[in-house]
Amino acid sequence: MINDRTGAATAAPVRRVSILIVGSGGNAIGVAALLARAGHDDIAIMTKHGDFGGAWLQNTYPGCEVDSPSSVYQFEFDENPRWSSLFAGQQELLDYLRDVARRNGLYERAMFDTELLDAHWSRDERCWIIDSTHGTVTAAVLILATGFLEEPVIPQIPGMDSFGGRIFHSSRWPAGYTGAGDRVAVVGSGSSAIQIVPALTPHAAEVIQFQRTPTWVLPKQNRRLSAEEIDMLERSPAERQALRAEAQSEEERNWSAIFLALDDVAAREYEQLSREFLHDQITDSQVRAHLTPDHPIGCKRPLVSDDYYGSLNAPNVRLVPSAVESIGPRCVTTADGDRFEADVIVLATGFYFGGHILDRVHRRDGLSVAALQQGRPRAYKAISVSGCPNLFLVGGAAPNGQIWNGLFPGQAAAPYIIGALDHLREQGLVAIEVSEEAESDWKAQADELLDRGPTVIGGCHNYSQDDTGRNKAAWPGSLESLRAAHSIFDPTDYFEVT
Repeated sequence: MINDRTGAATAAPVRRVSILIVGSGGNAIGVAALLARAGHDDIAIMTKHGDFGGAWLQNTYPGCEVDSPSSVYQFEFDENPRWSSLFAGQQELLDYLRDVARRNGLYERAMFDTELLDAHWSRDERCWIIDSTHGTVTAAVLILATGFLEEPVIPQIPGMDSFGGRIFHSSRWPAGYTGAGDRVAVVGSGSSAIQIVPALTPHAAEVIQFQRTPTWVLPKQNRRLSAEEIDMLERSPAERQALRAEAQSEEERNWSAIFLALDDVAAREYEQLSREFLHDQITDSQVRAHLTPDHPIGCKRPLVSDDYYGSLNAPNVRLVPSAVESIGPRCVTTADGDRFEADVIVLATGFYFGGHILDRVHRRDGLSVAALQQGRPRAYKAISVSGCPNLFLVGGAAPNGQIWNGLFPGQAAAPYIIGALDHLREQGLVAIEVSEEAESDWKAQADELLDRGPTVIGGCHNYSQDDTGRNKAAWPGSLESLRAAHSIFDPTDYFEVT
């Protein structure tokens, strides 16, 4: 900021708030709305983005839609009774999240285009001091809800700088680009790639998909809802609840069987369903072989799609079962030495789970949380970190905070945080912190359960693994167990910070 009279630089004023929430996706919206509804008015929301929406603001590629049924992928406290499909698309989800933020007064609390650079606990002021791209904020309570699909993985492929056409990550899609007339190389075969390939197929001259490792694909069974169905669901809360309960029951079964290895019979059923789906959709036996995984379901994130396999049958689509080795001015070369001409390269190469936000958060002892944890992230009940008073992690920023319904952790965490704030007020305390022993014990219990799952023992590399091969991502239980764990704040494992 410039002093108008002297022209000298002056420091921006420090903004002081009781609660600072960092993030603007679904979990940030959920926890912010519920805190505000509970009477906590002095809230600010900091985000490096220009609007609410999180993953649905960042990911605008053609074909982008949710993997969980719309009936459950929404807030329990603010339902949308008029979803257009069983699985909603990106724009509809973005509109919904913006509407929820607007109805709950969150736009008035938002600091858009403002990135957190550093956060540290001040012993003297007994609060968090947050340095950002637009000045300093102090907060008695800091909540990180920055998501797990926030930071794209950009592979450093030799020759990338020499490429003469467009090259971009799937989460940085150029506005309006359809692939029309181009030879498009899609690098990757995960959840974004299998939506992008079918969407590009009708428009591109050629789509070449480079697959390093195949994974299990299940039919999605998505469809548009009829006008009569939409009207019926809008009129009948009971029908909406029944649809939600049915979807939640099936998703809970999926999660327990596939990720927690609690139902071997169901896991085998899902693998068999995937094999049958592959056989029915792909007629070429060699292509089927390339698409057949050699690891158990859940070792990598299983995928759902109705049209991915079908798009591979199109004459302008080619599956290349090899990693990309190098890039030239107008070509892509694989590890097998094959060369493919391309006008555009799409890096559907995924995300670094949880990003690196904990590198920027410093404990009372001055160490960053990430430096102390040394590649083995942990948090008590996926929400509290030792050495960090009045800090709460929500969703993807939280080690072991991921559950099958990615929109749920924020609304689940809100009662826990509200309980902690009530405890501070009732006991006349300024700050509390979880003990290192409680944090370590909880993580050990989580590992004991998750170590049995295919993410750890399935024999493949995936974004859920920490530097030691443990599962850093998944909540060690069902959605209902997460709700129960966060429903009541128990101060037993916390102590006062003076």
